[in-house]
Amino acid sequence: MSGPAYWNREIKKADQRSPKEGATKRLDRLRGVLRDVDPAIANRAWREVGDALQKITERYTR
Repeated sequence: MSGPAYWNREIKKADQRSPKEGATKRLDRLRGVLRDVDPAIANRAWREVGDALQKITERYTR
């Protein structure tokens, strides 16, 4: 099974179990993709992911 097909299947299965587990699988996939990119780009992407997760967390903790 190829990489994209594997991740799509794993993410769908995780989403069925729980949204949190699906999000974790998505972050695992992103981590794998960003491992092979320029460090400056990877750092910026992780910063954006962190900011987005913080907004989501704040929205659901109110």
